[in-house]
Amino acid sequence: MKKRLRRPLMLTLLVFYIGLVLFSLFNYRSHCTYTNPESLVRTHILSPLKAAHICPINFDNLDVVKLDIFSEPSFELIKQRNPHVLPGGQWKPEGCTSFQKVAIIIPYRNRLHHLKIMLNRIHPLLWKQNIDYQVFLVEQAGNDRFNRGKLMNVGFTEAMKIGQFDCFVFHDVDLLPENDKNLYMCDDHLRQLSSAIDETRYHVMYFNYAGGVIAMKADSFLKINGYPNSYWGWGNEDDDISARTQEAGLLITRPPEHIGMFKMVRHVKETRSENGYDAFLGWQGRWMHDGLNSQNTMNYTVKQLVHLPLYTNITVDIGPSEGHRIDVTKDTTHESFWWFLKFYFP
Repeated sequence: MKKRLRRPLMLTLLVFYIGLVLFSLFNYRSHCTYTNPESLVRTHILSPLKAAHICPINFDNLDVVKLDIFSEPSFELIKQRNPHVLPGGQWKPEGCTSFQKVAIIIPYRNRLHHLKIMLNRIHPLLWKQNIDYQVFLVEQAGNDRFNRGKLMNVGFTEAMKIGQFDCFVFHDVDLLPENDKNLYMCDDHLRQLSSAIDETRYHVMYFNYAGGVIAMKADSFLKINGYPNSYWGWGNEDDDISARTQEAGLLITRPPEHIGMFKMVRHVKETRSENGYDAFLGWQGRWMHDGLNSQNTMNYTVKQLVHLPLYTNITVDIGPSEGHRIDVTKDTTHESFWWFLKFYFP
């Protein structure tokens, strides 16, 4: 009996394996690529005079750092450890010019423990990398569902009013970079800095994943119309921005996994967005009018903007979710089940 079952079982496994190989070959992700951080500092595109004044980055002095994701330092201790940080959470090198001026955008609500641990890590990292930067904390007021995408768009918009930033790093507050070689800079595409998170065993969750920590130039972010504003609750806004990036002809670039390592500070997950996957399948009909340029969904009120010792705090009322969530019955497009499989299961 066992011998009779063995042959059909082996044939079934063989067919399944061949099917997976063929699917992987057919679904090859040419728009996802790994590039070394050194490639981000492109002094060769500058004039010799400007290139001579670009701040050097000593990669030999950058290495993996042992992180403590449990101990919560006080703001006073973080400031003592980082005396170079000016009010508003900013710093720039002296005697040279950073290749890019970088804005760190952190969407936030009720995560003080995570914020302190992150600031304790991010300020010394950017100082070691010789980067001109400013940290923006975009805090959602009220008790409505958290809207990560809209807070990112608000942070981008408000930061553009404050300084001439070349690069925007959109950064979850619970993620900590482990390797100092992971430059917080932009290329001409969507660069996912968090290419290997410990929660997913230091591998990218799926090839099209664009969550965690990403970096984009201002013109690239404008080209894709930023994040969607209409995902209230956790999930799918990062898939939407990934699809927008591909539609706009941009790549998803990542540092090699041994450089893009991040630790996640543990927490209870936010409430997931209602019908998130159904809403995402209609992204193509919405992306040009649900984002930075949307008159209907980009409404918000800045309740407070204050330059604190370690960051610039922007508290915003982004309006109620009621009446502003995605109504899938009004979608003009809907991706197929085959498209869904290709997106999530390469």
